[in-house]
Amino acid sequence: MRDPRSRRHTGSARNRSAAALVAALLLLTGVLSACSGSASDFVTRSGTQLLVGGAPFRFVGFNLYDAAATDGYSCSPATRLDDSALSDIMHTIHDRAGATVVRFWAYQTYTAAGTDWSGTDRIISAASKAGLRVMPVLEDGPGDCSTGQRGMSLAQAAGGQWYSTGYRQPLGNAKLSYRDYVRVIADHYRDNPTILGWTMVNEAETSERDSAGTSALVPFAADIASVIKAADPRHLVTLGTQANGAPGGSGTDFAAIYGQAGLDFTEVHDWARYGSDTEAMPGSVNGALPAADSSDCQRGDAKIGCSFAIAKKLGKPIVVGEAGIQATDEAGRARRAQLLGAKMEAAFAAGASGYLVWHLNIADTDQLDVVPSRGDPLLGVMQQRARSLDPSA
Repeated sequence: MRDPRSRRHTGSARNRSAAALVAALLLLTGVLSACSGSASDFVTRSGTQLLVGGAPFRFVGFNLYDAAATDGYSCSPATRLDDSALSDIMHTIHDRAGATVVRFWAYQTYTAAGTDWSGTDRIISAASKAGLRVMPVLEDGPGDCSTGQRGMSLAQAAGGQWYSTGYRQPLGNAKLSYRDYVRVIADHYRDNPTILGWTMVNEAETSERDSAGTSALVPFAADIASVIKAADPRHLVTLGTQANGAPGGSGTDFAAIYGQAGLDFTEVHDWARYGSDTEAMPGSVNGALPAADSSDCQRGDAKIGCSFAIAKKLGKPIVVGEAGIQATDEAGRARRAQLLGAKMEAAFAAGASGYLVWHLNIADTDQLDVVPSRGDPLLGVMQQRARSLDPSA
C-alpha cells in the first residue's frame, strides 16, 4: 500500500503543474490580446505612444473623405461608394496594404446636423468588419464639403473671426453651431471603440491672434476639447493641423496648441505646399530631427521635422493625417510609392504613431488618388511598412 503522503505530494505536484499550465495559457492569451487588440478596446495613449489593449498601436492607412456619403449628401457624387463597394475597398486596403485606420469627413452635411447617422454608421460599420478603425473629422478648414460658402476657408469665415467667435454660431446653412454639433456627435458615438479619436478640424489654420499674440487656434482647441471630453471622455482628441508652416499652427503655435491637457495627440500633414515631395523629413538635419527649441523650430514657417521634435518634447503622439504626391501615369505611381515609402520610414523612425495617405478612390480624379483596382505599387509598400510595425499585420 502506498503512503498517503505520497498521494498528497503527487496530487499537489499535479495541481501545481495544472495551475502553472493555466497561468501560462492565461499569460499567452493576454499577450496575444495585447498585440492584436480586442474590437472592444478603445485606443488610449501613454506618453508619445498610442495604445490598444495596453500594447503600442502604430498604423498606416488612408483618407477616404467622402466615405459617409448618403442620398442626402455627397461631396463627390461621381465616386460615391455603395455599401458593397465600401465593404470591398475596406477589406482590400486591410488585406493588401496592411491599413488599419481610415480618416473621413463627418461634417454636419453628412449627418443632417446630427439627425441622420446613416452615413457615419455605414463607414464605421464597414471599417469595423474589415478590421479597421476610423478618424472622423468634424469640420473643414479649407471650406469644402461643409455648410459654408464653398471654397471660403474657416479662416475667412465670420469676418476672419471664426476660430475666436464664429464657431459658436451656425456656419452658412448649418442648423447647429460647430460647438453644439461636436457635442452632439461625440455624445452619440461615445461608446464606439472603432473610433480612434476625434479630429476637430481638417487643416485648421488662421492668422487671427489675440492682443497677446496668441494664435486663435489655442483657445479654440482648448474649448472644443473640453466640449468633446465632457460628452465623450473615452475617445482621444486632436485639433487637426497641417503645421509645417501653415499659419497659426506651426512652430511655437504648434507647441502652444498641443501642449494643452485636452489635446491627446498631435497631427501634421506632409504636402509639398509646406514641405517637399522628395525630402523624407523636411526640416531634418543630416537625417536627425532638429532641436525643438532651435531658432528654426520657433518660426512660424517651421517644417515638419520641427513638429516631430516638438511633439516628442511635449510627450505626445504624432500622426501624419495626410500625405499625397501627384502621379499621372505608371512611372509616376512607382515614383510616388518610392517617395512615400521613404517618408513613412522617416516618420516612424522619428516616432510617428500613424501615417495616412491621401487619397483612396475608385477612380483617378486628380492624379492624387490611390486606386486599389489599378494595382498601385504603393499598396505593397504600405503593407511592408505595416508588417514592420506589427509582424502579425
